[in-house]
Amino acid sequence: MPRGKSLTELEKGFIAGMKATGCSNRHVADMMGRSLCVINSYVRNPELYGKKKRAGRPPKTTPRQRRMILRAASNSILSSNQIKRQLQLPVTKMTICRVIKKSRFIRRRKMRRAPFLSPEHRQKREEFARQHINTDWSKVIWSDEKKFNLDGPDGYRYYWHDLRKSKMYLEQRSFKGGKGVMVWACFGSKGRIKLSFTPPRINSTIYQFVMKKSLLPYIKRHRRDHLIFMQDNASAHKSRSTMRWFAKKHISLLDWPAHSPDMNPQENIWGHMVRKIYENGKHYSNQDELKKAIVDAWNTVDQSLVDNLVLSMDGRMFKVIQNQGGPIDY
Repeated sequence: MPRGKSLTELEKGFIAGMKATGCSNRHVADMMGRSLCVINSYVRNPELYGKKKRAGRPPKTTPRQRRMILRAASNSILSSNQIKRQLQLPVTKMTICRVIKKSRFIRRRKMRRAPFLSPEHRQKREEFARQHINTDWSKVIWSDEKKFNLDGPDGYRYYWHDLRKSKMYLEQRSFKGGKGVMVWACFGSKGRIKLSFTPPRINSTIYQFVMKKSLLPYIKRHRRDHLIFMQDNASAHKSRSTMRWFAKKHISLLDWPAHSPDMNPQENIWGHMVRKIYENGKHYSNQDELKKAIVDAWNTVDQSLVDNLVLSMDGRMFKVIQNQGGPIDY
């Protein structure tokens, strides 16, 4: 049976006046043409009439404790157990989680990796972006090295992201440790270059050998396009010997700012490959197995992905300028 209309403020005043004169609830209902049930409900507790009743048990935390929990969680990597211990609250970690999840502003997020950026790094990145906002990125060859581990990719740190605040990033200075395979890759709008597996530590001699074997034939095939080569600022890349080699081979270099992997679209291809290589939690027992998986993943990178990454560069430059040289999500 559908519920009747709630009492208006005028009707509530009429009931109060009638009850003050000693009228019974039934008489009031007959006078107003309303049900006895609604009159009884209002007379029983006028203060709570029309207010939604809470279902279940009352909350274990007070409003003040809930505010303390949300302040502790806001853009924090603390776990629910750590928040509980820090605030010395007599509740379970599940209660802490429920309080956070009910917030409109705080969400559990994976902290994306970002380079460590000093004020000087940010300035150089922003200057680079402003200088190249209208660059023809189809002329650029993108390169990078990456180490793939036998036991899967490096873990991510999670945190409680407060939507009212800036995102947090996991800043990294360099990669350390772990068994795996080091690989060099390169691509441009004209397509991909064959992968090169290298020793874990690359010196100038090894790097120049890789350039001679992989990069040079690619540039010669497309010499009429006047391509520009992008590399990061690793010591083997920027040594005097390597720079002389590039000059001797007439290879133009992009003046790339330090600590800027997020601006390099090759990182997106690495991400694509990592998902392929380690899908379903796959691990590898030896380097040969891992190398085969890396080559197979490289072969799944089609030209449409390459084209989209090249087209994304204008947006990356805009984001770097917008973030005043800070890290960007790409």
